[in-house]
Amino acid sequence: MKILLVTYWGLTNMGGIWTYMRQLADKLSEQGHSVTLMGSHAENNTLYLLDRNEAFDKKAYYTQLLPQLDSVRFPHLHLEHGIFSFELGRYVFEGGAAVLGLEEYDVIHAQDPIASYALRRIMRRRIPLVTSVHGALTRESFYEYKGLEPELTRERYESRPIWKYFRRMETLGARSADRILVSSNWIGGLTRDLGVDGERIHTLPYGVNLEQYAARAEEPSVLKISGGKRVIMFAGRLEYIKGVHVLIEALGILQKRCQDWVCVVAGIGSLLEELKEQAVRLGVLEQILFTGKLDNVPAALGDADIYVQPSLQDTQPFSVTEAQLAGIAPVVAGTAGMPEMVRHGETGWIVPPGDAARLAGLLEELLGDEELRVRTGFQAREWAAQQRSLDVMAAGTLAVYRKAIAMQSLAERPDPAAGQAAVSIPHAFHPADVLNGLQPGLPLADTLRRRLPQHYSIPDCRTALPLA
Repeated sequence: MKILLVTYWGLTNMGGIWTYMRQLADKLSEQGHSVTLMGSHAENNTLYLLDRNEAFDKKAYYTQLLPQLDSVRFPHLHLEHGIFSFELGRYVFEGGAAVLGLEEYDVIHAQDPIASYALRRIMRRRIPLVTSVHGALTRESFYEYKGLEPELTRERYESRPIWKYFRRMETLGARSADRILVSSNWIGGLTRDLGVDGERIHTLPYGVNLEQYAARAEEPSVLKISGGKRVIMFAGRLEYIKGVHVLIEALGILQKRCQDWVCVVAGIGSLLEELKEQAVRLGVLEQILFTGKLDNVPAALGDADIYVQPSLQDTQPFSVTEAQLAGIAPVVAGTAGMPEMVRHGETGWIVPPGDAARLAGLLEELLGDEELRVRTGFQAREWAAQQRSLDVMAAGTLAVYRKAIAMQSLAERPDPAAGQAAVSIPHAFHPADVLNGLQPGLPLADTLRRRLPQHYSIPDCRTALPLA
């Protein structure tokens, strides 16, 4: 089977999504399948195929499209900067994916709603499309904006055009897929709320390559913790949605009660300096080790006593499973899909999201009770080893691929991108026409004419309609 795994986002810098794609690709390749990965390269601004010498220059195409999407002809794109940014970015992604080609694959597996809808929109013939819903785009966008606007409420955000835009993209992405994979019941429920038939949704928790994990865990840890202090650890992106600020607030409370601990914060992100400033204000900077990105989290977990995942929203973080496999019963925030990963008091603990006081109290209890940590850690490891096998995840994913392929008699399956030519948007254009107007005979124009559907147009009528 020839399989394309594709994400709209940066391919190798997307944390859990990259881990998911890489592990799945490796396992399916071991089984004899041909697997290609497509995604963006942030540093050189390309869309590319991993392990192939094929890339598309996103910056050049972006520069050519940008002046065509002015606010006079297309005011709907300029209701908020985020709408314009995502729409233009999607059109560039669509052009790049068309140039790199989709025709050779038996099944395409999209990793986000933007890629899902974009790929369906550019298919000249219908190719089986499976989409993994790894998170809730609309909800995640709220936390991104709240990180920039601390006073923003959910009610105010949901009245803004950008919220309605993300909601539409989630809906179009989900409805574009022949089959949908979700890792938790929580995300499955949200996907059904988008109007997707429940029969097309398959719940399959993330798996970990247990052999590779064990081998990496045996490698030397890069952490150098001295003084015999207990180690609290977090690993992930340093962004508002990950709730690291809640953990640091809890540490500020904790250090007034006990000081025999150190906290490792492993990861990179836009909030690094802000989190350090928070630690200074709370007087705990000297007890926190900001390591940057760790290449071997399993080895580092060997030095940890407690693992905390304080996310304000998270579906099923790989780091929680890695902690369990290390024999650490993790502390997770009771939100989104994380409560499905632990049994409270048996294989981990659940605290209310954003509740630094409750988190501090639990950390104090765990620091003082080694027998409790060891017992629950053993139970967490046993559970994860049985429930989080990569072999199970890969087998389940292949079964979903085959169901999508079997739907090739798709007379009953409406195409959400169909009928675009029936809706006229004044001044909408085919990119090949624009490129030929800018530079007649440009090879890219001819390629886009051949690779994109005949009625493909920019802007997209399905997002040009009133955002309601």
